Amino acid sequence: MKYQKALLQLGCFTLEDAVSLTGSVPAAKSMLQYYTSHQAVMQVRRGLYAAISPLDGEPLADRYRVASKLSPTAVVSHHSAFEYHGYTNQVFYRTFVSSESKFNSFSFGGYSYVRMPSSMSLGIEVGRNGERVTDIERTLLDSVNDFERTCGFEELIQCISLISVLNEQKLTDYLEAYRKRFLYQKVGFILEHFRDNFDLSDCFFEMCHKNAGNSSRYLIKGTEQGEMEFSNAWHLTYPKDLWGKITGGDENADI
Repeated sequence: MKYQKALLQLGCFTLEDAVSLTGSVPAAKSMLQYYTSHQAVMQVRRGLYAAISPLDGEPLADRYRVASKLSPTAVVSHHSAFEYHGYTNQVFYRTFVSSESKFNSFSFGGYSYVRMPSSMSLGIEVGRNGERVTDIERTLLDSVNDFERTCGFEELIQCISLISVLNEQKLTDYLEAYRKRFLYQKVGFILEHFRDNFDLSDCFFEMCHKNAGNSSRYLIKGTEQGEMEFSNAWHLTYPKDLWGKITGGDENADI
């Protein structure tokens, strides 16, 4: 098989990648049909393929490489990026993919792939296998922005508690790119709880205050009917004993 070595090196590849190898669309489609029939390649979804290892018969396409090939702007993000970086104790079977280009959700290899609309090009790292993943600062901001659609507040806080270092300048740059008052508000409220962990400056929190505005909001949607508390500093209403529930009853615990 002429192209097997090249395909094994790619692991996960698109039809366009196959065209680059063979020189034309007809040749690429013919090659893919032949390799698929001989169990050297399998289709992940339309236009996306995985080479099959001759050693164990398994596809050479982990969830991160698959996610990174779903569109030209695709990048592993949110809780899936926390998992990639090792900052979570839970493995989700949903893989979150930030992408400017649309794609329909689908499942492959025991994981579902869910698009999170995004046009941000900042904060992207490329791994040794070509996987594109948001860096930890953008991962944190994406997750704070979308926690109700991805992992929930408690899991978000547990992930943040595992982070050892944050780059304050990156946080500032990415917040500026987001340009969302509510995100400044939530980030300031949450990271103030971790202020000593990350050694964030007074200037950072002043910047968050300045850009958050004065609107009062609920931190978590759907909690309006419960017993609530209000942060005068951040103009946020949140469930009573929020931090205590997460830290096992000690609101001042170093989580």
